[in-house]
Order: sequence, then structure tokens, then C-alpha cells
Amino acid sequence: MSVLNILFVGSDEVARSIAKKSDSRDVDNYIYKDLKEGGLFSTISILRPNNYPDKPKPFFTSLTVSDFGIIEINKVDGVFGEVIVSMASAGIKEGLVILNASEGEWVDDSQVKALLQQAGLSNWEFIENDGILIREKLIEVLNQIKPNEDEGFVVAVDQAFTVKGVGLVAIGHVQSGKVNKHDELILAGSEGNAIARSLQVMDLDVEVANVGDRVGLAMRTAGPFREDLLGKGSILADSNERFTVESKSKFKLDKAAFQKNDLAKGDVIHLCCDLQFVVGRISEVSDFIHIDWDFPIVLNKTSKRNPLIVQLEANPRIMGFAKFN
Repeated sequence: MSVLNILFVGSDEVARSIAKKSDSRDVDNYIYKDLKEGGLFSTISILRPNNYPDKPKPFFTSLTVSDFGIIEINKVDGVFGEVIVSMASAGIKEGLVILNASEGEWVDDSQVKALLQQAGLSNWEFIENDGILIREKLIEVLNQIKPNEDEGFVVAVDQAFTVKGVGLVAIGHVQSGKVNKHDELILAGSEGNAIARSLQVMDLDVEVANVGDRVGLAMRTAGPFREDLLGKGSILADSNERFTVESKSKFKLDKAAFQKNDLAKGDVIHLCCDLQFVVGRISEVSDFIHIDWDFPIVLNKTSKRNPLIVQLEANPRIMGFAKFN
């Protein structure tokens, strides 16, 4: 069934009013299952980055696996500005805004609406701070998701480890297509392959993991498969045709709203896409921005999300998104 992955910037209290907390690491995960006929269910999955804005990486990587946004606004400040321009750069065109002013603060809804429009989020809607009402709205969005018809699959890996009696396991997000039990798995940057011995979604054994699912893959490797390359930000796919691997790149930057800084030769930036957060240094700025990466990047040819360019010293830290040549 369908999955709606939502990036939520706000309090644990509000997130818990919408869905049940299921996991807590650098990103808290909250799940609500909307039961359908025949025991099937669709899923609302809320991702809430911990310690943002002090720790930006979980926020930016969560953008790369999210299709919808929710912002709880306590006050209008630079953090709010960074959040909305980052959402816009990531291509998250639909979302909800909750006005919940901090004590001693006042949030002007007309100012917020104007800033959303300037950032490129004019389709976002205001909603009351009511968990049931928010959940009902999210179910409406969930029910509008069309069945997946993409060929093959791409999985962005979040973590990998070895389990005694099971073997090598990777946990990640299905970014496109669907993965079947016993499918062949190709790891970007590695020779050899693997077979999906079993699949788990929400702690249930399944035969198929669909786009949007957070899936656990138990794998049996074959040939010179580089297990050391399997980890956060790595890419599993059904074919080498789904991606390219680059140690040098060139791209044009679609600059984020409110971003006044320009990139220059020698600048250090990060590419953020498909859970990757890779550092690189700009070697040339001409018609294109040329970059040398510290570690090879994987560009997902099937991705419907924008690859983000982040500069941690800038304000806001989101520079925009890259259009690769």
C-alpha cells in the first residue's frame, strides 16, 4: 500500500499527537497505519530531525527521502527561513504550517504566508494545532498517491550491519520502483552482487517492498561484493543503469530563495541526495560549477527529488539544488 514520508520540523509533543513514535536516533520516526479492507494498510511516516538547527545533517538528509512537509512555527526567525527555502529547494511543494507561538512571541500569519510564497511554497496550507485534524488531512493526501509503475528499483541505504544467524542486513528507503524477495541487488561502486534473501517492512516479513517503504534487506552476497562500501548513503539497485558514480562533477546551481552568497573556486560544499552527505571542493566556476569530491558520489538517474547543495558556513546553509550535466 501507499506510504507518505513527511519531514516534520517541530516539537515531539505535536508529532506524538499525529502518530506513534517508533524509533529515535538522529532522526525520530513516528508511524500511523491507516487500515484498509482485507487487513491492508497505508502508512504515514513522520521524520523529525533531532537537534536541528545545531546539527544540520539529519535535517538535510531527511529532505532527500521526504515527499511532504510540516512546520510548527514558534517564531519567525532565521531557522524558519532556512527550513522553508530548504523545503522548496528539495522540491517539497506540498505541506502544512502549524502556528504555535512560543511564550512571549507573536506569529503573524500574513507574514508567514508572504514568506512561504517568496520561498516557492505557495501551495502549503495552514492548519490548526490538532493532531486528529492533521492526521485526517494527511490521510487525504495519502489516499491520493497513485500506484507505483516504475521499473526496477533504487534503495537509499541508511545503515548496514551483520546479524548472527541472518548475515548481512541493510536498512534503507525505497526511492523508486519496488523490491521483491530474491531480487538481485547491485551496490553502486562495487563489483559482484547480492540476493535479497528476505524483506521486512515495519517489522513484518513481506514479499515486496514498495516505493516509500523503509525496508530491511537480508542479503546473500556473491563475487567481489564490497561490504565495506555498504552503509549510510550507499545505493542498492536492480541495475547499473539506474545510477552513475562520479569523483568529479559539474553542475549548474539553481539558487535557493533568500540566498545572497555565490559559490567560488576553493569553496567547500556538501552534496545531499539519497541520504548521501558528501563533501567536495570547487575547482572551477565558469558556465558550470566544477567540483572534486572527497568520496565518489552516486547520482540516482530515477530520482524525482532535487540533489541539494549545502554550505555549512553560509546563512542560510542551503545554497540551492544542482542540475548535473
